[in-house]
Amino acid sequence: MNILYFGCDNFGTPTLEKLHISHNLIGVVTAPDKKSGRGMKLCSNHAKQWAAKKGVTIYQPENLDTQFVEFIKTLDIDLILLISYGKKLPREIIEIPKISSINAHPSLLPKYRGAAPIEWALINGEEKTGVTIITMTPKIDRGGVLAQKEVVIEDEDDIFSMKDKLSYFSAEMVLKVIKKISISGLTPLPQSGKPSYARRLTKKDGLIDWQLPSYKINNLIRGIKEWPGAFTFMQVKDCKRYVKIFSAENIGQQSSQGKPGEIISIENNFIEVACGVGSIRIKELQVEGKKRNKAYEFVCGYRVSPGFIFSK
Repeated sequence: MNILYFGCDNFGTPTLEKLHISHNLIGVVTAPDKKSGRGMKLCSNHAKQWAAKKGVTIYQPENLDTQFVEFIKTLDIDLILLISYGKKLPREIIEIPKISSINAHPSLLPKYRGAAPIEWALINGEEKTGVTIITMTPKIDRGGVLAQKEVVIEDEDDIFSMKDKLSYFSAEMVLKVIKKISISGLTPLPQSGKPSYARRLTKKDGLIDWQLPSYKINNLIRGIKEWPGAFTFMQVKDCKRYVKIFSAENIGQQSSQGKPGEIISIENNFIEVACGVGSIRIKELQVEGKKRNKAYEFVCGYRVSPGFIFSK
């Protein structure tokens, strides 16, 4: 089967690997290179890097305009597959393949339609999520369901571990769906359940509100660890400094409670901080402009002690 792939991040890499072996991957459509880092060098995304290593043709249109649409009409496309591309495909592109255009979406659609389904599932403390393979329509994440699989969210899972799990399930499901399509054609079912929307995250979403219960703060840290990252502030002499929290553990109400944001105990491996209800143990953090620290390094470097308060 001739397949044209639309995608950008590494969530789709396991699927690309399988497609490259079992089908004719005629190209990878991905975002243009972006300037990044202190030197503002042009950087390629994961999909482009993978395609370049494998010798797969790469397309990086600035816009999915008429010129690009007319160009891909000249390709012999049986199926379009979209995974984490970041843009909505117009109807003119969706209708080009001989068979269909399909999308692998990391949620149990119609729940968590939108740009950040894994992040919001973690932030909201869901016990399960999953992958749904759908036919594509001009309306984002509204297509018919071709396959769906539930995946349990464990207490220790974060955005990285869930992306890893779901990416491999996605690859297996896509291959099975393509095989089924080749044998018996398309049999999509309507989405069933109450829809919800997983909007794109912003930098402000990372700010910790210490008045919240500890489990909600821990869920936030787990869900946005990749970007934007959970953060708070601390007073260092006369300067308010930004502090990013990388790793923490929900303790609940096991310890004596201090004021929200207050350090209530310090051990070698963690700093325990009071929340609106319960507390969390911070294990790894980074002060603005400094290197990432384990808890004991932070304590030694900034000479904090119980009673010190993180703030909004």
